[in-house]
Amino acid sequence: MNYGKKYTQLRIKTIDSKPTKIRMKMEIFVLKLFVLALLFFAVIGICAGIGVVQGILDSAPDISKKDVMPSGYSTTVLADDGTQTATLVSSGSNRKYVSLKKIPLDLQHAFIAIEDSRFYKHNGVDCQGILRATFIAASKRNFSQGASTLTQQLIKNNVLTSWTDEKTFYDSFKRKLQEQYLAIKLEQKVHDKKWILENYLNSINLGSNTLGVEAASEKYFGKDVSELSLSESCVIAGITQNPVAYNPITHPENNAKRRKKVLRNMLEQGYINQQDYKSALDDNVYERISEFTQNTSNSNINSYFVDALIDDVYNDLIEKKGYSSEEANKAIFRGGLTIHSTQDNRIQSIADEEANNVANYPTAPKYSFFLAFSVKNPDGSTSNYSNQTMLSYYKKKTNNDNYSIVFDSENACRSAISQYEQEMISQGGTIVEGSENINITLQPQVALTIIDQHTGAVKALVGGRGQKNGNRTWNRATDTTRQPGSTFKIIAAYAPALDAKGLTLATVQDDAPYTVGNKTFQNANKGFGGFTTIRDGIKNSTNIVALKTLNQIGIDTGYDYAKKFGFTTLSDTDKNLSLALGGLDHGVKNYELAGAYASIANDGEYIKPSFYSKVYDHNGKLLLDISKKERRRVLKSTTAWLLTSAMQDVMTDGTGKVAYFGNELMPQAGKSGTTSSNRDSLFAGFTPYYTCVIWGGNDDNSVQSGDQTVYTKNIWREVMRRSNEGLERKDFTQPDGIVQVNVCKKSGLLPIENICDHDQRGNMVYTEFFDKDTVPTTTCNHHVGVRICMATGMEAGSKCPVNQTFTSIRIIGAAPNSPEAAYAPPSKKCPHSGAPVQSQQPAQPQPAQPAAQQQPSNKSNFP
Repeated sequence: MNYGKKYTQLRIKTIDSKPTKIRMKMEIFVLKLFVLALLFFAVIGICAGIGVVQGILDSAPDISKKDVMPSGYSTTVLADDGTQTATLVSSGSNRKYVSLKKIPLDLQHAFIAIEDSRFYKHNGVDCQGILRATFIAASKRNFSQGASTLTQQLIKNNVLTSWTDEKTFYDSFKRKLQEQYLAIKLEQKVHDKKWILENYLNSINLGSNTLGVEAASEKYFGKDVSELSLSESCVIAGITQNPVAYNPITHPENNAKRRKKVLRNMLEQGYINQQDYKSALDDNVYERISEFTQNTSNSNINSYFVDALIDDVYNDLIEKKGYSSEEANKAIFRGGLTIHSTQDNRIQSIADEEANNVANYPTAPKYSFFLAFSVKNPDGSTSNYSNQTMLSYYKKKTNNDNYSIVFDSENACRSAISQYEQEMISQGGTIVEGSENINITLQPQVALTIIDQHTGAVKALVGGRGQKNGNRTWNRATDTTRQPGSTFKIIAAYAPALDAKGLTLATVQDDAPYTVGNKTFQNANKGFGGFTTIRDGIKNSTNIVALKTLNQIGIDTGYDYAKKFGFTTLSDTDKNLSLALGGLDHGVKNYELAGAYASIANDGEYIKPSFYSKVYDHNGKLLLDISKKERRRVLKSTTAWLLTSAMQDVMTDGTGKVAYFGNELMPQAGKSGTTSSNRDSLFAGFTPYYTCVIWGGNDDNSVQSGDQTVYTKNIWREVMRRSNEGLERKDFTQPDGIVQVNVCKKSGLLPIENICDHDQRGNMVYTEFFDKDTVPTTTCNHHVGVRICMATGMEAGSKCPVNQTFTSIRIIGAAPNSPEAAYAPPSKKCPHSGAPVQSQQPAQPQPAQPAAQQQPSNKSNFP
């Protein structure tokens, strides 16, 4: 650089020159313009930013205390003694609200210590916490430090709930800004930190589909939150930051580290002392969690009873409260209802045990399955297959209607499934990945319903034998319709006959070969008994007696009575004689058959079976109340008692003797039932306390051997014997209007002296019960005394010597093919002219042999 005088003067002259001054002014002007532009855009940016922020804040939702309170609560199911039997919950609703006073201080302090140490000092937003988190993030590049207060978390959980769907930085920024803004507004409105803490502790996600500290306490420790220790409280508080990573069941080691931090924070913040800290750390809390979880691993699978209960409440919410289907489902699984069920835990346990007790079954268990899979065909179409399509396929392929998918082992089931699948893809298709669903089940299966007949309350229900693998699965007691067999004789034939048509237990039908149109009916023993009373027809489950009784009273009468008994699956196609034997197009449901028999046990009054008594909403308001249910008289009380009397004979001397457990404990009345080829086996009966109906059979409706079907009677006997133990013994109450009268067993009418009591087969006079309005007033019309000529064995003529004749008691009015025809009077009279003949004693008549019978139709049913 030249600092000489000449150079300096030259520089001064240049600077002072006019062009230079103009250029410098221009540069300064441009610079000023640039600064002004910067200031302008800065102001614009600030204003825009303020506008954006204001817009975000303005778009924040208005909140009140109600808006911030948690919603979506689990529903509690209680047994009839008040014990909890199930929790109904959908995603986002496994919550049980609990007041702050029931939440231990240690648990409250644990959450504050780990999540918001300045909770009691800030106004909803912790500025110090934000600065601390920012500094740590900037200096240590550690972004794990959160700055959200409990108030903000409450807003995020219950108001700004879409945060899980955020995809951009702006989405997160917007939500965070609104969260802080609303947190300040909420604290200004509420002015109550305890209220905020209570709602937060009832909202927070604590893993394993639990929301709130009460649900978490029950999930992880199996007890009420009020019973939690310090160590257990810290386990739950430690879950909060990451409910998956810190889950004490699936990641106990991670939770243990977090629990230690919670305890250290509590110690540093003065909530606990050193001794408390050490004692909690020494507690082997995770062993208790593991043990409890192992013992309750299947607790999330509801029983068949609870499945039926859900349907019952669902239907009543729609029918009685006007809910839509969606509203009813939401109320049950998210509404926090308290449902008082009718279930008796003691009886339910007995029913479950006996249904699964292999000692009640005469043969080793067999196996079948539910199957579903899809095949992608070569042309791109998809075909769906199931156990039903498999059954139909092999019946057709083997030309065998008795083909069964019941096998001796589970491995045999899987082999059969594999073979079927290979045959279905033999044309080049492929099984759609993930479409296969196989559930192997024990066979034969059972369904059982026990009802308190005096209230209609279902006390126990078994929807299947073996382990239940899911919720809302197929319930054989409420979903399956199967043939009721001879149990329906009481419902469709005998009940209406005694109740409406003047027939009595002494009324006789001629038990003889019976053909209607092209259908021939027969009895289970292939034999016939001649004139048989309705009482004996019930006792021995005689098909012909039931058929002729229904035919006598009219099929429409029998059908109308069956409908009155509460069956929902009957149709006009059932209006035929097979109705008397339970040969129905659609069958009946087990619990509805139990409801029908319960009405007989309940003095003839029908009460619709129910699975609950009362339902309360989340706030404790009564929502549904069916504790005092509608009663509908189906039978006169005298009819119900007479049927009961006849069914008592079934137990002591008829087809139900295997089910009888003795009169010393409790009287019993019942009726057995099987269907063609023993595809279904049933027993329906009751004591003065309970009604029980059990069905058994293979799911594919395949044949069972006759000696196999005894298991339904075994199970009924043991379930009812144990259920009635400890109850006061009492008899069935005989109503007014029942009288006893001596009648003839072969006619059901008043006996003729020295006739009905002199039948060559024995005295036919016996004492029967009657409704006073149906007592017979005429004398026997089947027994007659006939003079027989000793010489010819024919009916004596007017010229037969008196000393050469004797009186024989004969039967009249029987069908020609009836066994009673053997006892009919001789068809010809003696041709005596009056001349003396040599006396000879005629041979006594022998009973006729039963005629050869045709095979029954598919709907023929046996006792």
